[in-house]
Amino acid sequence: MVESDTPKKKKLQEQIDAQVARELEEQQEKEDMRMNEQIARDAEVARIHAEEDLQGMIDSFDQSNETITKYLQEYQDFAS
Repeated sequence: MVESDTPKKKKLQEQIDAQVARELEEQQEKEDMRMNEQIARDAEVARIHAEEDLQGMIDSFDQSNETITKYLQEYQDFAS
């Protein structure tokens, strides 16, 4: 009887081990998916902030160009 119980216990333990391995793999896949989604969200937020910063720089350059154009026009009018 002992010999027949041992292979059954071994087989049962192998099945349990396989099930635990599958569950751990599924859990890791879900965690990887959550991390990838978080990375994508973070990247989108970073992109938006960079775009806003660039737009601010462009607006500042536009304002500077308008000021320079105004003073250049005044200089040209005065020089004429």
